[in-house]
Amino acid sequence: MQSQRETHELLIIARRRDEGLQNIEQSFAALSVSPLPGSVAPGCVTLVDATGRHQAISVNLCTSYQQLNSMLRVLFERDAVEAQIQRRYIEEGKYDLCIDEGKQVTPLTSHNWSSIEPGTKIVMRVTIQQEISSLSGVDYPCHFCGAVNHLGARSVKYKSRGRTVCSTECRECKRCFQITRSLVDWRKQSSNRDSNHKTDAEMLLVRNFHVEQIVCMIHVPLSAMKCVIWSFDLLWRR
Repeated sequence: MQSQRETHELLIIARRRDEGLQNIEQSFAALSVSPLPGSVAPGCVTLVDATGRHQAISVNLCTSYQQLNSMLRVLFERDAVEAQIQRRYIEEGKYDLCIDEGKQVTPLTSHNWSSIEPGTKIVMRVTIQQEISSLSGVDYPCHFCGAVNHLGARSVKYKSRGRTVCSTECRECKRCFQITRSLVDWRKQSSNRDSNHKTDAEMLLVRNFHVEQIVCMIHVPLSAMKCVIWSFDLLWRR
């Protein structure tokens, strides 16, 4: 008699567990369904992950930077290769989020979080750091395919300027990228920046990335750095 009662209680517990899992799956059902190109489910935003995959996500999961990041961790908690790659970038903090409207890219950060409206396209990008020694060059060899992209000065954004630039499509592999430059004193520069990933799986799967170029200035006063950036800003406005 006691054994039958224990078995009955175990069955009830198992049923409740299954119902709980089913509710979770239903809550995130939109994450596993890719809408048709150009269409967005009502009340949803479109997340384009770093591999270019489109996901429909409830706008209620995008009320804050922290909430969306928590959702991303759940989204990539899978065994698929593309999920593992993106999960590693998230764990290392080497990714960012933005609203890419073609001619304008708006970064989404914890300090700059806009009100997300249904129909918005949010793009996740892996970040790649690169040290350069000159401000003048704007040609960029793609991190993934090696093709040299001849860019105009307007295609590069400096962190110290408010100007927003559009993303660029690699002329060879068609990956989408953006370049941001920042000036640092070489004495304050960390030597631990050569940790960019470049595995075979990433070479095949990553489609969206953000290149953070670090320009090391040797014994240059801050005022001189600002003059250099100001000169480039004049060129952009021509």
